[in-house]
Amino acid sequence: MTNATMTDQNSTACISSQDNIPGSDLEAFEYLSKWIGIYTGLHFPVNKHINLYRRLISLCQRLDFKNLNEMAEHLQRQDIPGLPAELARVTSTNHSFFFRENEILDFFRNRILPTLPADSPWRIWSAAAASGEEAYTLAIIMAEELGLSQALNRVAILGTDISYPMITQAEEGIYHKQKLEVVNPATLKHYFKPGNPDQFSIMPWIKPMCTFRRMNLKSTPWPFQNQFHVIFCRNILYYFDHALQLEIVERMYDYTLPGGWLVTSVTENLKKSPTRWRSITTGVYRKI
Repeated sequence: MTNATMTDQNSTACISSQDNIPGSDLEAFEYLSKWIGIYTGLHFPVNKHINLYRRLISLCQRLDFKNLNEMAEHLQRQDIPGLPAELARVTSTNHSFFFRENEILDFFRNRILPTLPADSPWRIWSAAAASGEEAYTLAIIMAEELGLSQALNRVAILGTDISYPMITQAEEGIYHKQKLEVVNPATLKHYFKPGNPDQFSIMPWIKPMCTFRRMNLKSTPWPFQNQFHVIFCRNILYYFDHALQLEIVERMYDYTLPGGWLVTSVTENLKKSPTRWRSITTGVYRKI
């Protein structure tokens, strides 16, 4: 690509030679990685460049591009409508499984649920929902705590993700057994139906509690008319730089009802950020 459309050769020097990225790909890699940061907000530090490079090469092969330069040129010309979404999908991390981080889920069950209003429906948002494992986990917890009938009447769980394929899979609700490794046998039997070899489907009567939509957390304005009682934003913030992390959690504060909750991961800490959220325990914050 030309110097007018790409960063100059000097800027590519910030990519360490130890990344083992071929010199012929450095300029295109720099362009693509910056585009990914602008479009998705995902930040890949230098020590993650080789991981990103491998993902981009894999996408090149799948889409029959000769190299990263050809893919970058198509992205710049905007002549392949599905290419931006493909790049967002392949670079986002969608590793998720059912009943992840039980200590967080136990806090939700034992400490958060009792604070939710008894006389109104509950709105819960699973941001960066991947293929729906977290949203369905929350639905199962609600069914167990409230009873299925009351849960279906009172609980609305929204799962969002930047990736269309992830949203499609969430709506289908079909999962490989590896996603269910920590689910206890009784829960597995009651809420999942065995299907093809090594696959399970979420029971159809739990699905109405969950709605899935594509959404880029970085895009504004967010398409919500109502505020939420609880927002789950787990295992995604550390892929953003600090400024974008703060922007997102502050915007989530505005979309949370007074007394509502933000649940991150036990590995994500907002204590050093000038946020309006009050820290309750590791990975849990409240709007007071």
